[in-house]
Amino acid sequence: MKPGYDVIVIGAGSMGSAAAYHLARDGRRVLLVEQFQVGHTRGSSHGGSRIIRYTHDQVDHARLMPATFALWQQLEEESGERLLQLTGGLYLGAADNAFVAACRTALETLNFPYRLLDHQELGRTYPQFRLPAGWIGLYQEQTGILAASRAVQVMVREAVRHGAELREKTRVQSVTPAGTGVTVHLAGPQGDEVVQAEQAILAAGPWASTFLRTLLDFPIPLRVTHQQVAYFRAGRPEDFAVGQFPVFIVGEDPHFYGFPIFERPGTVKVALEQDVRTVDPDQEGTEDPAMTAELSGLIARHLPGLNAKPELVEICRYTETPNRAFIIDRHPTFPQILIAAGFSGRGFKHAIAVGRLLADLSAAAPGVYDSPFWLDEFRLSRFQASQEAAV
Repeated sequence: MKPGYDVIVIGAGSMGSAAAYHLARDGRRVLLVEQFQVGHTRGSSHGGSRIIRYTHDQVDHARLMPATFALWQQLEEESGERLLQLTGGLYLGAADNAFVAACRTALETLNFPYRLLDHQELGRTYPQFRLPAGWIGLYQEQTGILAASRAVQVMVREAVRHGAELREKTRVQSVTPAGTGVTVHLAGPQGDEVVQAEQAILAAGPWASTFLRTLLDFPIPLRVTHQQVAYFRAGRPEDFAVGQFPVFIVGEDPHFYGFPIFERPGTVKVALEQDVRTVDPDQEGTEDPAMTAELSGLIARHLPGLNAKPELVEICRYTETPNRAFIIDRHPTFPQILIAAGFSGRGFKHAIAVGRLLADLSAAAPGVYDSPFWLDEFRLSRFQASQEAAV
């Protein structure tokens, strides 16, 4: 047996790396285990950019954002790395669009400033877009870009600097409650190994169901779906530079979103969320030509200043619950096991706060939810209640 740890964190994606960072910074003895290497492209934490924003269509989520921004900025200060680029955000849709209306209500409720642009003003201010008559735009300045892969690498590096141990290319074979602690079986470069800890945090992304099936006596309906992002060449790059072109989100169906030029010189990253097919996370992803063609059609219609044929398509996997609410909670029977799952599509911006929440839950007594980042919608028991109601 290896010497014990306080917490073993399983998965070094955005949530696991954030949890390891906060736990190690708090002085806990942490083992962070990653089945591939930090920064791998098999999940949903890789890539050069993710949107971060005050603007949400739910007040409870929007309320957390100032403190979440502050945690990202704290990480920047501690690490000396620039991870967050403010760009301003434009939220688009028809005048009666439910998403835009809900965002406006949340911003007003929290006294966050914003500007509403009618169709004419939208066309004058952002001529890069070609939008249907009657569409409006909601502009909010506290919107920007997180350097995703770099943020994960920095959180892992800072966790190690604070004393965490990192194991890469190490697969977790099983997680077993053992008294008030846990036993974790590992298979790594040095062979099989058994380690023990007071607690374990499961932050396994698309592989979460592999563990939850054996640890819970009720089902967790997590779906892993294929998604793509693409990079389109700008005819006039200066029109799509930060300061001239904002992060944007279209609230209409089809729902697509994009960035100013940030990762790749002269190209704009745009993505279309589609619930097309579930995938096996252990299988390599390949481009779906139909999805690429649909996105290219949207670029041709709405962003004529971009070449509608992408220069690069990247693959990722979404792992989501049916209502897209996150799972962040203790195991109902074995509170020494914490579970974090179902973040894809909107989770990365929250990662640094989710890590703080997991560290808070780890330090608190079972049943205590006093972290400032806690929301009741994160409870695991909602799935248990659903099963009991069905019976």
